[in-house]
Formats: sequence, structure tokens, C-alpha cells
Amino acid sequence: MIKKIFYLLSLLIIVFPAYTQKIKQERAIPRIDQLAPPYLSTILLLSPCLDISLLGFPDSDNDDETIRMVEEEKAKYPANTCNNPALANKLFKARFLQYSTITLVNDPWNLDVEIVKQNKLISQCKDTACLDKVLDAIISQLYPLYVNPPLPPSQTSKELCRSIDDLSNDKKMDLVIKKLVARLSTDDNCGSKDFSNFGDNPIDEDNSKPHTNVLFDVCKSNIGDLFTAQCKTFGNQVDAETWIYLLKPNKKPKLLFNAYSGPDYDLDSTCNGMPDFVTSARYSNAEHQIVYYRYNGEQYEAAYSYMEVGISSDDNNMVIADLIEKNEIICK
Repeated sequence: MIKKIFYLLSLLIIVFPAYTQKIKQERAIPRIDQLAPPYLSTILLLSPCLDISLLGFPDSDNDDETIRMVEEEKAKYPANTCNNPALANKLFKARFLQYSTITLVNDPWNLDVEIVKQNKLISQCKDTACLDKVLDAIISQLYPLYVNPPLPPSQTSKELCRSIDDLSNDKKMDLVIKKLVARLSTDDNCGSKDFSNFGDNPIDEDNSKPHTNVLFDVCKSNIGDLFTAQCKTFGNQVDAETWIYLLKPNKKPKLLFNAYSGPDYDLDSTCNGMPDFVTSARYSNAEHQIVYYRYNGEQYEAAYSYMEVGISSDDNNMVIADLIEKNEIICK
């Protein structure tokens, strides 16, 4: 099946945090003193009341830009918020629940709608009594989801393809496929060098499609025949460029998706008759770029993305969603 291509990377000993974070496990909200975010913006998102000089930001007291950022963030809350330790801790708890829970759900765009509403209520508070009440409501709403997150999509989740398709007897379509493979095997894409005799073989060990640097399949989907391809990977390489094309007789293949990090798994949700899927690209041990794609009726489009950032030096699984970007896709 088509997932064979997209799951080949799982043969490497790599664990994608965006996926493993969804496994049900006992969870606890960290203490403020456990925080060690890599960026000032992340710290201010979670705890604007925190003394950033304690987190290793050199000369923060003398840095005008840093002072400005801190003061601007504090100004978003009622006066005396940071003078109340209990309230400051509650603010951190609510913020942590908001942006950590995003990394735990399979449809973050829906949770994001609720978080936008919550943040609007926070912004409307003129005094600490109001803020205290709103934060209590946020914590009550999100804590159950945080401690009991949904399981990752099961094997019965919506798959991109229903079955593998053999178009080798269709001479026109077979020629189209061969041209696609040849084009993707060029230096501008997967590279034209023949690695088939290397001792460190790529992960397609059956060599069923030798002399190309592309792993590919053709399959049937709800919208027609799909050609899916991924560059072969070598050594300790983690990510590889991937493509999805829609094949139609007597028409040029239509590109539906292209990204350097291919789909890691399909989701239970759908949009315009096709399943949603998610990608995970590793930037570092503490940062992964998570992107959710939805089919807009013409092609797959990034609907929601964030940088999954580790916020504690003690626990690599303590992560939040930062640098969120969203794009509404209309599903009919």
C-alpha cells in the first residue's frame, strides 16, 4: 500500500515527538523552575512574569530590546498580575496547557479556535479578579485533555489510497510514470547518481526499482490514480523530499503535494473527500516543524503548522507549540 513509502523512514531508529506525544501516559504540569526554553519569545509566551535573568539571558537587565519585549508582554495583563505569585503561577499553568495540548491532538486547528476564544477573554480582563476567574476556566477545560490525550490514528484511519494500481499495461500512462521518475531522479531533485552498488544501501532493500534514486508507487484514491514518490535516503539521513501527483489520461500529471519531509501518517479526519495528513521535520533534538495538510479540492495545502519546542533540559517530552501559523481550508 501507499503507506509503505511513507513509513519507510520508520525503519530507522527515529521517534517523532509529534507522534509519540499522543500516546496516553501519565502527565504532570511542570513547575516554572523547570523551564528552560531556548528562546525569549517562548518564555514570554508561557510566563511573562518569570525573571528571565535566572534563565541564562546575559545582560538582560541592560538590553533595551529585551526590556521592551518583557514590558510589552506584561502590559497584556492587568496591573499587579506579576506581583501575585499564585496568579502568576496560574497564568503559566494555563498558558502551558494551551500550547502543550496543541501538540497532543490530531486536529489542532479545532483546538486553536477554542484557544483564540480563551485568549480573547484574557485580553478583556481589566483586573486580577477577572483574570483569576478566566484562568480557572481555561485550566478546567484543558487539563482533562492534557492528561488523557487522544490516541494516534489507528490502522483504520483514512488512508490516502485505497489500493495499489498497476498501470504497466497502459502504455501511455506507463510512459508518463517513467518520465516522472526520470525527472525526479535528476540532480535538481533526488540526484542522478547511481547508489545501487553502495555498501550502505538505501532503505528499499528489495531493490524492486533499481537504478533510480526515487521510491515510488501508483495507487487508487477517491479522486483518481495517484503517483507518490520519495527520494531514497542513505546513511543517517532522516528526511527526504516527497511528491504526490494526480494522474489523468491524456493530461499532464497534476502536483498535489511536495515537501522535504514526507507525510508521516494519515489522520482520521478528511477534507473534500481526501484524508488529512501530518509531516514532521527535525530541526534539532529540541525542535521539530510540524505541518498539517488538508486537501482544498485542487491540491494539498498547509492548514496548520507550529514549531514543536522542548522547554525543559530535563525532559525531552516536555514540549509546546510555538510559532503557530494557520490557514483555513474550506471543507465541503
